[in-house]
Amino acid sequence: MHRHSEFGAGSGTITKNTPAIVVAGPSSSLTIPGIIVSQIVQAISERNSVLRIEVDSATDFDAGLHRSPSLAAAHHSAVPGNIVSYVAPGNSRLRAQAFEEWIPRDARAAIAFAWPGLDNSWIGQFLASAKVAGTPSMVVCVSLPKSNLAKVAALAEAMSEAELVLVGNATEADALSKAFGTAGPVVETHRALSLQGRAERSSIHQITAFLQRDNYETLATLLTAYDAIPEAWIDSYRLQVVMRYTGDAANRMVAESYHGDFVRLVGDDLSSEDMRHLCATSSALIIADPAFDSRAFTIAMDCGVGIVVLASAQLPDIGRGYVGALLADLNRPVSVHVALTHALRLAELHFPRPDAWNELVDRLLGAPVLEAIPTTSFAPTAHAGSTAQ
Repeated sequence: MHRHSEFGAGSGTITKNTPAIVVAGPSSSLTIPGIIVSQIVQAISERNSVLRIEVDSATDFDAGLHRSPSLAAAHHSAVPGNIVSYVAPGNSRLRAQAFEEWIPRDARAAIAFAWPGLDNSWIGQFLASAKVAGTPSMVVCVSLPKSNLAKVAALAEAMSEAELVLVGNATEADALSKAFGTAGPVVETHRALSLQGRAERSSIHQITAFLQRDNYETLATLLTAYDAIPEAWIDSYRLQVVMRYTGDAANRMVAESYHGDFVRLVGDDLSSEDMRHLCATSSALIIADPAFDSRAFTIAMDCGVGIVVLASAQLPDIGRGYVGALLADLNRPVSVHVALTHALRLAELHFPRPDAWNELVDRLLGAPVLEAIPTTSFAPTAHAGSTAQ
């Protein structure tokens, strides 16, 4: 069944008879918020029909959130889901009318995704339409490493009609609870929404690449991409390449590269402990043609490191659900360079593993507000819920 509307085209197919979950938020696969929403939608669709409303403001693309193609998004697009999608109008009046048309009265829940710093003015309209439809509503709000509490508090007015607001940390939960007062939504926290960043920081961008044994073609691509870093910046970058090799060809390639003095070649076998140390101390990882059971990829996810996956024509069967994974063409140095640049931009954020998103979805779909509004409290105010770990 394909859905269309005078406000925007709907795409997808719903096959289940259960009431749909309506999810609204950014959608662009070239932005971090869009990928996070996609991951939440994908997790929900495994057990429920989903009506997704894509809300992307033109101004959001100037917010410094652009990135290379997402590996998780590539997997999502390759697998048809139980999802119908609409694109919300940019005009405020038409958008409000569209929300009223698209939120069905038999919907199980309406969920809005908020990212502090983006245009969240549509959230109030979305929640108001859910209220008219008699649909329980929730807001999922990411907590950033250096989020401005004044801006977080400014979200309170837009989110005031929700029955539940989930954020990533206790500080923002407390600030929102105070802003809401005693008549606003329940506020709770969930770890998947806390992009806290990594503990180890350095002025040096340490890049670690894992290549297949004697893969000199990929090594050449990688060195060319690394050489594209401006000479004025290179003092702040280090590249270590983990690749088992025979002969002197690999060492010669490194020595002859423009930034060869800033490259270290590691040809030894690494233990899991050694690999974990490399991942934990790296600003970004590059993994060429990773296997499904790649130790490096799994450890990098645990460490919350941005990962550039080098692949050719075939999509690697790895990275499903990891927001911090980028896709690059191992045959094109410019693609590798762009992905690496974006991975380094992600170094301050900590991306949860896929199971954290599933936990978040379980929390949303099991929320007491779907049956009745809970009365538990979050200190120091008496109007927020408990912390979900």
